[in-house]
Amino acid sequence: MQKKIIIAIIVLVLLGGCKTNPFKDPPNVILILTDDMDMTLVPYMPQTNQLIGEQGATFENYFITTPICCPSRASMLRGQYAHNTDILQNSPGFARFFKLKEEENTLNVWLQDAGYRTALFGKYLNNYPVNAGKNYVPPGWDDWGAFLANTDDGDFYYDYTMNENGTLVEHGNAPEEYSTNMIREKSVAFITDSVKAASPFFLFVSVYAPHGPATPAPDHPGLDESLTYPQKPSFLEADIRDKPQIIQALTQTGDEFDEGDANNFFRPRVASLQAVDDLVADLIQTLDATGQLENTYIIFTSDNGFHLGEHQLPSGKGTPYEEDIRVPFMVRGPGIPPGMVVTQLCANIDLASTIAEMTGVDIPDFVDGRSFLPFLSDGEVPWRDGLLIEFGYIDEEAVAEALKDPDTDNLLVDVAGGAFRGIRGADYVYVEYANGEIEFYDLTRDPHQLENLAGSLSVETLSLLHEKLEALTICEASACRSMEEDLDVVIR
Repeated sequence: MQKKIIIAIIVLVLLGGCKTNPFKDPPNVILILTDDMDMTLVPYMPQTNQLIGEQGATFENYFITTPICCPSRASMLRGQYAHNTDILQNSPGFARFFKLKEEENTLNVWLQDAGYRTALFGKYLNNYPVNAGKNYVPPGWDDWGAFLANTDDGDFYYDYTMNENGTLVEHGNAPEEYSTNMIREKSVAFITDSVKAASPFFLFVSVYAPHGPATPAPDHPGLDESLTYPQKPSFLEADIRDKPQIIQALTQTGDEFDEGDANNFFRPRVASLQAVDDLVADLIQTLDATGQLENTYIIFTSDNGFHLGEHQLPSGKGTPYEEDIRVPFMVRGPGIPPGMVVTQLCANIDLASTIAEMTGVDIPDFVDGRSFLPFLSDGEVPWRDGLLIEFGYIDEEAVAEALKDPDTDNLLVDVAGGAFRGIRGADYVYVEYANGEIEFYDLTRDPHQLENLAGSLSVETLSLLHEKLEALTICEASACRSMEEDLDVVIR
């Protein structure tokens, strides 16, 4: 008991300088992360929209700076661009994160050091726990239940193995083993236990849905065959001759991807999210029942987006197009007025800084992102004109090492020269590929990225964009934030 009192006093002292938090008690934080969820799926989660979006803030311009699972998750935990975590694709993924000892200084470690109880349930980093031992639990987690990487083509809905606080537990295909429901039960228990322990908590809920094969929960109805994929003007774009050859190569699969294919992918993705929608409602009900709802920040987002036929691309992710880099983001919590809409350019690299400010925890000097918490209370802070987007290892040795893993992605990393670096500005996208090709889109006139204008830009404009991009690709910490505030380019 004496130890708990001392911890509580330390937490309150640490939080004393957090002027943005209007509550006396240290706030709890719940981060709910879906896998491969794009913006078209948001309308099909009514409880999440009502309980988080309508009761808090919805972000219209929230981006993933490296639009694929492992790099995105590493950036969330460290608050860094992928070139600084050196996790630029899914392989080697966790093994690289572990080798570099980056887990020793992550968001959950900061919070645990400040007296928070911490938990992660579900998917961690791709290829976990390769090279660390199957019973390995990363530092900074009080309660741990993470999927072990599959050695075959299996998924994490049924028949998966979890490391549960150092013990390997096999889960089968019984209805109660469905992973989203399993994660929900563990999360509810963690909240209840934390309240009993009189401890503030950080809960990372990392579900597998709607990642393929997008298996729906057994306690939900089957697929709604009337659903059709929402088609934008970029869907099956008629003329892609202006697209880089590197992109055109991805469309040449030997099978034509058509409207029926998109619908067949979309329906199970919607169905698999219904259990996640229930999870959100159950967590909020638990917070309410334990008296913690008004003192908890609840964040809902995805690790990356997903495309289904845009620009003739079959299903996938990892491109610099809007379908892959823009994802849902909603948050409710202390001091956030209901129905707020945030339009500023925010990103996954900002999550660590934002949660740190929510909880009054100091962040290390290496962090690249910035806290967007002031926007949630109508505050004003210096902000960015654009973001770096990056994907894939360009160094030949790093590429060779990554491709040793048989579980590579059927994406740009499988095409020679497919890695890219780019700028997502407030009203434009500029991309340079490793093979020398470039893209430029004027998002004001062409929000669906139909016309690549790179060939018509002046030499001066191209030179300026290249110069700014080169600086961004090697920036660190405060230098990144300074450079982001100088990306408003006049195009001519």
